[in-house]
Amino acid sequence: MLRRELLLTITSLLFLQTWTFAQTPTAPACSSSLTSKMICVVPQTYGPNGLVLPNPRHNAHFVSSFQENFVPLTVSVGTELTLLSIASPASGVLFTFDPTLGVVTRSNESYGPILTERAETIGRHKLYLAGTYQFYDFSSLDGVDLKHIPVVFSHAQFPIGGTTPTFEQDFITTDNRIDLKVHQVTFYATYGLTSRIDVSAAVPVLNVRLSAVSNAQIVRVQPEPVPPTDPNFDSSVNGFFHYFIPGDPANSTSATFCNGTIDAASCPSRTATGIGDVVFRVKGTVVKLERARVALGLDVRTPTGDEQNFLGAGAVGVKPFIAASYRARVSPHANLGFEWNGDSLLAGNVATGSSGKLPNQFFYSGGVDVGITKRLTVAADLVGQRLSSTERIRQTAFVDSQGVTHPEIPQIQLFKDSANIDDFSIGAKVNPIGNLLITANVLFKLNDPGLRAKVVPLVGISYTF
Repeated sequence: MLRRELLLTITSLLFLQTWTFAQTPTAPACSSSLTSKMICVVPQTYGPNGLVLPNPRHNAHFVSSFQENFVPLTVSVGTELTLLSIASPASGVLFTFDPTLGVVTRSNESYGPILTERAETIGRHKLYLAGTYQFYDFSSLDGVDLKHIPVVFSHAQFPIGGTTPTFEQDFITTDNRIDLKVHQVTFYATYGLTSRIDVSAAVPVLNVRLSAVSNAQIVRVQPEPVPPTDPNFDSSVNGFFHYFIPGDPANSTSATFCNGTIDAASCPSRTATGIGDVVFRVKGTVVKLERARVALGLDVRTPTGDEQNFLGAGAVGVKPFIAASYRARVSPHANLGFEWNGDSLLAGNVATGSSGKLPNQFFYSGGVDVGITKRLTVAADLVGQRLSSTERIRQTAFVDSQGVTHPEIPQIQLFKDSANIDDFSIGAKVNPIGNLLITANVLFKLNDPGLRAKVVPLVGISYTF
């Protein structure tokens, strides 16, 4: 009976996965026009055509690999949206059958972990409802400070007579500030189909705020203007080719850009609010000893969030997992899982609107929850993921068009590699009355890979009926 019910539920979730995969929309490119979509904020910091200077007689187009596609940033955003920590939907008051008394009783030894799933189920025909709030203030991308991302733009080469003019060796250094904050409220419901099988749903609602500011500086390799005797001399700008303000070509070598506007007085954040990616879960206990439990489960993440506004990953995710736990006053627990992800615009090229595959992820977590008293449980966990080959960035020294290295000028270099993302979680659950639980937790980052917030607070409330 258990196997049949579990198979039926898993089959239903896999059907849901297949259907939602077919429903994933294709997004337009940012390069077509300046849009209000969140995904276009960073690529269009300088405007819809990128960093192009205003000399009407000279194609002063500067490019960088980071500016052209922003793949590492958008992949990291998409990946992070698949990793946003979700409180365990079956962690709370449990009801188990006591064979000595012949009745179902409430367990008071521990209220379970917070961000790790335990193997126990909530009890036959029991209903668990919960809500949590989390705040993410992202501070770094692969260890690079989001408030100071150094990007160097080289001049697009247009050889004249087989040679490149000296002034086309100019480059532009930029110091970029990206502010990305996410407020996430998640609603949970878990129902005990049987004493061994739970089904759950988690519905996140996100508020995303994003702004991007770039401070740019033209570095003139040929500091003096082209003399009138030079065939490249332009009398309209007195020989200067690269500048930000048409009325002051000699001195306008620095500028601040925001949302396609130069030297804007302020740079307000773009905001988006909406439902994120809904996650459905089925979990069944397959080993049930006196105190030890082992469960198998399946999560299906549906692309219900708008990936163009960073509200969802834009791709289906399927994660089978195993959970093991030991029920006692001091209760260890551990999870292992693997998630397959589909295609998303966030893993593709924002400039062209093409999609790519979000990296698959191996999940691992483990820790202990301790029943301090009958009304207080403290939980601590290591929560980690290993991403398969994914787009990343690192900071290196700038190499100019002549092959000269400038150690004093940092820039971003793109590369592809696997990565481990590890966090430490510690929190507590309080039972003030009845089956009501109040939860508080803090997640601390332990290493640098990925798009990271140093600290992620969580508060929640739940009740088991």
